[in-house]
Amino acid sequence: MASVKPPAGITASAVVAILGSVVSILLGLAFAFGAFATRVAPAAPSLANQPAPPIPPIVFVVFLAIFYFGFGVWGIASAVSLLRLRNWARLCFLVFSGLLAFFSLCFAAGWIFGAFVTPQPDNVPQGLLTGIFLVFAAISLSCLGVAIWWLVYFNRSTIKAQFAGEVAASRPRQFPLAVSIIAWMLIAGGVIVAVQMLVAYPLLIFGFVLRGWAARLAMALFGAVSVTAGIGMLKRRIDAHSLAVGYFGFGVLNAVSLLVIPGSFARMQEIVRETQGSQVMLTASATNSFMAFGTFVGFAFASGMLVLLIKSRKPFIDACQMPAD
Repeated sequence: MASVKPPAGITASAVVAILGSVVSILLGLAFAFGAFATRVAPAAPSLANQPAPPIPPIVFVVFLAIFYFGFGVWGIASAVSLLRLRNWARLCFLVFSGLLAFFSLCFAAGWIFGAFVTPQPDNVPQGLLTGIFLVFAAISLSCLGVAIWWLVYFNRSTIKAQFAGEVAASRPRQFPLAVSIIAWMLIAGGVIVAVQMLVAYPLLIFGFVLRGWAARLAMALFGAVSVTAGIGMLKRRIDAHSLAVGYFGFGVLNAVSLLVIPGSFARMQEIVRETQGSQVMLTASATNSFMAFGTFVGFAFASGMLVLLIKSRKPFIDACQMPAD
């Protein structure tokens, strides 16, 4: 059978994905080189009275190297399979588009917010820091545009027909796409929490600061719930959907508690000082502004996931009661 030439939009999407994946792999290699250099270089003397960070820098650098390198390999594999009109690659692009859209929007809002609340150092030319923030905001908005383009483009019936045939493209999707994206986000989030669990990273839950074994136990529970809910939904288990709803509902309530319980921001500043030491150079008002913004982003994210899960519950249950494709 003669091969079908992919449309120009699919080819362009694959090229963009390959270029971005190459950049991601290069970043991963750069972090890996940094980790190697850190291991072989002599350690710098510690400053007096400066607490050691709870996460060793080498662990953080290695995690970033694996993350960027793995993300780049996944992107190239998906892009090549997209050119071959593999339907799983189209689904990967949709999942990646959802993740890219959310994080690009958050980063863009964060850069714009930081441009107005970050104090200007005396030794920096006036407006330079604000300009840098706005440039990064523009880059984030460009990534958001690409994500929206992919979400719309790869959901068109004519594009679906290129991957699955006219009959399959015209048939309504049985398994909700939103559930698939959220499930993979839960799995990825659970893995990240598992990595954080390796160190005694403080947590702030409903106004209470958890440290040491209590923080690790809470992270283990959150990670287990996140991964279980994600894998369970991919396996079409209705109870996993309910578990995911409860997980994000807990996140919404916790974010609200941080905004309404007195002294929550002061406890958050204490955690920042513990984890970052003397590297934090923002004023108290700027720090509070960033914390309020971060809490609001967390609330918006958890609320959005909760709404999507509730809206897709009936289609998900219907899909669970049908035989898998």
